[in-house]
Amino acid sequence: MFKSYIFFLYLFFLSLETIAKPISFEGLNKLNDNDIQSITSLNIFDDNLSLKDVNILIKELSFSDLIYEVNFDEYDDYFLIKIDESDLIENIFINNNVWIKDELIIQSLISKENFFMTKINLQKDIKVIRNVYKSRGFQNVSVIAKIEKFSQDRINLIYEIDEKNQQKINIIKFTGNNFFSDNYLSSVINSQSLKFYNIFKSGSNLNYGTFEFDKNQIISSYKDNGFFNVKVSYDLQKSSFNNNILNFYINEGDRTKIDNINVVLNDKNLSEILNISVKEFKEHFKKNDFYYDKILINEYVELFNEILVSNNIHNKFIDFDIIENEDVMDLVLLEKDKEPVIISKIDINGNSITKNKTIRSKISIEPGQYLNKYIFDKSINNLKRYPYINDVKSETIINNQLAEISLNIDEEKKTGNILIAGTFNSDTGPGLTAGIEDKNIFGSGNSISSNINLNTEDLKFDINYVQYPILNPNLTNTYTIFNQDNDYTSSFGYKASRRGVGYFVNFKQNDELSYGVGLNYEYFKGHSAVNKTSVAINDNIGNFENYNLKFSIKYDSSNDFLYPTNGMINMIDFNLSPESISDNSFYKISLTNKNYKQFDKSSNYIFWNNNYGYSESLNGKLKTINAFGLGGLNFKGFDYKGIGPYDSNIYLGGNEYFTSSIGYGSSFIFDDKDNINVKFFLTTGSIWNSDYISSSDIDLRSSVGTSFDLITPVGPISFSYAVPIEKSNSDKTRNFNFSIGTSF
Repeated sequence: MFKSYIFFLYLFFLSLETIAKPISFEGLNKLNDNDIQSITSLNIFDDNLSLKDVNILIKELSFSDLIYEVNFDEYDDYFLIKIDESDLIENIFINNNVWIKDELIIQSLISKENFFMTKINLQKDIKVIRNVYKSRGFQNVSVIAKIEKFSQDRINLIYEIDEKNQQKINIIKFTGNNFFSDNYLSSVINSQSLKFYNIFKSGSNLNYGTFEFDKNQIISSYKDNGFFNVKVSYDLQKSSFNNNILNFYINEGDRTKIDNINVVLNDKNLSEILNISVKEFKEHFKKNDFYYDKILINEYVELFNEILVSNNIHNKFIDFDIIENEDVMDLVLLEKDKEPVIISKIDINGNSITKNKTIRSKISIEPGQYLNKYIFDKSINNLKRYPYINDVKSETIINNQLAEISLNIDEEKKTGNILIAGTFNSDTGPGLTAGIEDKNIFGSGNSISSNINLNTEDLKFDINYVQYPILNPNLTNTYTIFNQDNDYTSSFGYKASRRGVGYFVNFKQNDELSYGVGLNYEYFKGHSAVNKTSVAINDNIGNFENYNLKFSIKYDSSNDFLYPTNGMINMIDFNLSPESISDNSFYKISLTNKNYKQFDKSSNYIFWNNNYGYSESLNGKLKTINAFGLGGLNFKGFDYKGIGPYDSNIYLGGNEYFTSSIGYGSSFIFDDKDNINVKFFLTTGSIWNSDYISSSDIDLRSSVGTSFDLITPVGPISFSYAVPIEKSNSDKTRNFNFSIGTSF
């Protein structure tokens, strides 16, 4: 009985497939039957079409831009296809949107002005708009498409949006993580929590796509450190205060160790060249207890290949392989052959203002050289640092070991700026700066600026021209003209004016080491003495012509220009005003040593900063204007020029000084994305040996304090509070300091 029923159904559906009828169309105004025939693969004029044929026809018509919608009816003698023809879109309007601008939505739509509107595109557009809003945290957004007749064959397309409430992540929690701290994992993911103290961040929107990306970022970080079996999941919860809590659950698993490190270098020359670096590599792994560390491996492999290139070896490169044996791993360093590639051509496109020769002078590659990825990437990154270049995209085509390189420059065309801004720091108080500059004058890459700076102690006008020679991009020539008035009434007891010119040349040997030398001439006039009986004041009163030679050396291996947390900075500055050509002849040397050590897998670090200065007159007493001052920003807890000997109320300073600060930096209660860093520090130092007092002992001062550094888009802003714990009776104290720039 059941088999007979199945057979009957089969015959019934078979009979439907074999029904043959003609097709008729309804709703054709701009189109005709021949137009329909051009859209479909079927013969619509055939009088014997089946339901299967009609189904194919409907699908093909629905994909046409000429047709908005297709409907179907079946009659005894024919099939009827009802067609709504598409109209051209005259305008697209977005209504009721507040959080997302029209331009962003419209550029994401599939429907475009002056193109036909289709129902399929409308459905896709609604989905696109919802996804755009979901990425901004609007999970319940409502989108309705409306059509308004513009003319006979044109319409206005209107999207009505009900945004509802935007939702953000308030709290992010990590559970199960022992190897990485919460702060470190927060720095790895894109999602950001939003807490009451957040000032410079807006928090993350409720976006599940971002959460999935974050999960993979956490997994990658663990695997890079040998946790190959790590498992990560997440969920979203609502707190009793209706806050959104994003929870990441981590099962770290076991960390894998490297059992053996094997070096397979068949070329004895390579073995000799890399011998010392390979020993350092093995020693580094030994200190790491032989745990797998992908970042460490990649760093040393890159170093090995840089060494090969520096030794003019271009047909070999060093790679590594991992051999898994049950629960252990063997690491193999091995040499591989490669065909050296020679640069045959470098094309530069996209620059309309900056000259080609200017751009070429800033890169370290040229035709005829071997193509070296390290030097190539370094050149691209170097180009991006210049203020007149927004971005650089490169394309390399290699044929027969010859490389053709195209550099597409996204150029900043508006390189001229006018600046007016208020300033403030704890030493010189409120101020005003105004200036005009062009960072790419005549497309040469050179810059010229004119500035006026005003504060409670200084009024200065200067013109600076900075030239980057075409033939040597590592050189920088700086030419300066200045006119300056100083009010030292509250410190040195007089006023002064200066006029002069200067020249300074800087040579950058590599990314870490640079040298500088310069010469400037100034006409100095000291006047308006507050006490005409003071020798320290009177020695500065009068007219003086001075020449000053400057020498500097700087070594900087720190990880960040504005806010270093790892590395070292050493600087030597030497000034000489020769006796034979200067009225105020002296020499001065300043030494700076800054050390930062960041903890592994953490943003926390310790620092130890040291400063020492020595100066000496070549024709009598060293004038107070050329002596060192101590206190304020260079010794927190004390007032500006608040440490050292005084003659009544006249600050004398000293011929020698030193400071040494040790401290600990951390995001503390904040995470890395809060951009708020806390430092705890202890500073000790002294200033002594003034020529205007009979004796000058080295009396130590010290202070202890804390600082908050806010990392803003314009640079660090520092607030500090310090308390002297060792001082002299004559010292002036100040607990609070404020400055633009890092506190140490």
